[in-house]
Amino acid sequence: MRQMQCRNDTGRVSDVAKAVEGLPENASFFEKTTASTKGAGIISHRFASGDGELMVIDEWGTAEQFHSFFAANPKIGDVMGSIGMNGAPVISVFESVDGPGTI
Repeated sequence: MRQMQCRNDTGRVSDVAKAVEGLPENASFFEKTTASTKGAGIISHRFASGDGELMVIDEWGTAEQFHSFFAANPKIGDVMGSIGMNGAPVISVFESVDGPGTI
């Protein structure tokens, strides 16, 4: 079974373009953090933007793996705040469902 964690670390951002531009400025942090997730159960990680939001979408083996990783990495919130993401993260957990047409 695979779990999909959809993390909306922003709620809303006042300037999505500025937030997206801030991602490469923190490349070293993101690359180091991503490397540490590879042994922790991560399957995929990406950013998505739209309608005043910058969202982080992670897929993990289990929700527990994600929550353990996130709790152990408080600097994630600091970096996200530095690029204009506001407020406490809203974390939604979804279970992957295989159905007709699934790729």
